[in-house]
Amino acid sequence: MGKYLVLILSLLSCVGYAKVTFVTFVTFPIPLMVESAEVGLFIDLTKEISKRTKTEILIQVMPTGRAILSFSKGQSNAFFPALDVYTPTNAIKTVPFYEKVDFVFYRKEKPLKTIKDLEGKKVGLTFRYPYAVALTSNKKIKFVFSENDVANMKKLSDGNIDAFVVEERSGLRALELSRVNGITFDRDTPLSKQDVYYAFKDTEEGRRLAKEFSAVITAMKANGSLDDAILRSKK
Repeated sequence: MGKYLVLILSLLSCVGYAKVTFVTFVTFPIPLMVESAEVGLFIDLTKEISKRTKTEILIQVMPTGRAILSFSKGQSNAFFPALDVYTPTNAIKTVPFYEKVDFVFYRKEKPLKTIKDLEGKKVGLTFRYPYAVALTSNKKIKFVFSENDVANMKKLSDGNIDAFVVEERSGLRALELSRVNGITFDRDTPLSKQDVYYAFKDTEEGRRLAKEFSAVITAMKANGSLDDAILRSKK
């Protein structure tokens, strides 16, 4: 009996050493990037990094405000896509895995490209999207919010707003879905850029996970697999 007990304890010990970390990630819907808890470029990337770090994960998709609140209150271990404009300052950040680049979409006959150009104009934004502070803090711009990108694109076409600020792919997708014409943007003149990263709770485990995720992101950047994962929707 004693030998069997020792054997069982030995097996349990081995299992303990092989145990992987379980992490709850919270995120919110983003066209192409987070379509559901199983579908999206950011979802695929998170699963790949988790696999490489031997981390067992659960991804929960919530409305934007609720997702941010869940992480801020410590109800979830990690949060993505995290940006400085809405991530708690005490969160532990990974290195950036993406760059959010916004552009100004405008009617072809009335080009608007910079924040200065937008002063005195009606500018469409989408509810719950993170925008650069340099844009949203400008008191000379009148912001008009819509529920989604397609609604903003239609407002722009109808002349209800003068410009619409959005990421390139999201904007082009909204342009396609809205079926409007005469709208364009200048790819060579981005309006703003923001680093996107994973945020973890400020705990010993959170700091370890952030370090491990950062190492994988850095390695994926070096061998090109990160670009392949994030940009493949362009192909």
